[in-house]
Amino acid sequence: MPEGDHKIENKDQRSKYLVQAKKLAPIFRERAIEAEELRRMPDETVADIVASGIPRMCQPKRFGGAELPWDALVEVVIELGKGCGSQAWVADVFSEHNCHLGHFPNEAQHDVWDDNPEALISTSYAPTGKAERVDGGWKLSGRWGFSSGVEHSSWTILGVLLPDADGEKSEDGPGRGYGHGHHFMLVPAADRIVLDTWHTIGLAGTGSHDVTVEDTFVPDHRVLDTRLTAVAKSPGAEHNTAPVFKMPHLGFAQPSLAGVAVGIASGAVADFEEMLKTRKVRGKLLGDIQGLQLRLAEASAEIEAARLLAMSTAQENMDLIVSGKVLDMADLGRSRRNAAYAVKLAKAATQRVFEATGGQGIYVGQPIQRAFRDIQAAASHIALGWDLSATIYSKQALGLDMSDVL
Repeated sequence: MPEGDHKIENKDQRSKYLVQAKKLAPIFRERAIEAEELRRMPDETVADIVASGIPRMCQPKRFGGAELPWDALVEVVIELGKGCGSQAWVADVFSEHNCHLGHFPNEAQHDVWDDNPEALISTSYAPTGKAERVDGGWKLSGRWGFSSGVEHSSWTILGVLLPDADGEKSEDGPGRGYGHGHHFMLVPAADRIVLDTWHTIGLAGTGSHDVTVEDTFVPDHRVLDTRLTAVAKSPGAEHNTAPVFKMPHLGFAQPSLAGVAVGIASGAVADFEEMLKTRKVRGKLLGDIQGLQLRLAEASAEIEAARLLAMSTAQENMDLIVSGKVLDMADLGRSRRNAAYAVKLAKAATQRVFEATGGQGIYVGQPIQRAFRDIQAAASHIALGWDLSATIYSKQALGLDMSDVL
């Protein structure tokens, strides 16, 4: 397909998913309390998300996906976040994980998508499990936390450190032998146990429970070396040639999660603006109070800045990839910094308006208090926290040793 036609197709696809997101946001809002009470997404929401096609935005086309650039996903999840942070968060990670599976060896992709091209995938990336080398693969055991949407997923990607096999390395990237480093293993739902651990004050509806596996066999073709994705040489990228499959996942996917936080804050600021237009105290319209006007102005500016940071970072990364550049440590530092600062701004805006809601704002049925709690949880995510991301950026920029922060 000529490049011009490809851009037009992408634009049309983006518009379609954005329309779907704007339809889903108010539905998510109606189900927000139910999601919190369930501590997971309502089944109806899962069905709506699948029907919308949003999880397939960055899935390879050869399996029916749209393989859109990452900034398209950021734009969509900002809209979803305006409705309910928890449901938007899970919709986002399901979309992210379909892209991530596109990096795995070809056979692993067929394992998942041949049977069900709409399969939902959960993850837990931290390498907390242990694996033992066996004939044809690995025997995996351990416990992993924070697996958002796991109860609705049919596969899970789990992080693990693998020992050296041949020690092979190359000057332009890691060798294809198993080095001692961060790897991901893909396991079916039948091989895992979900533990009921998700009792939280924020993002309560994400169902981000712990999972365990015990002596589960993982064949070699369901293992991915993260160092290969970092240099745009993942085995999946040999088959899925769209630019999004040349984007390293760890460190560069953050703008979409940040987009959820921006959406949460955007919804809170919109609710605050409506409150100022309609609520009266002792006969006086709240919107006439200058202090509240100042809060609205500052919070709305913070949201606009946060949105621009999240969107532009994803767009710039995709532009660099399209130009043929392999994203490097400088790009990683900038991406981490910008995504985390977007969340920092979103958090500040949400707190600013929540503090001004008064006694009415603390009721469970008030969406601003939920946004306040959800934004605290989002900002606590290791990939979005400011201190670590700022340290990564500054150490890279100053040429300092980064072994203690990565």
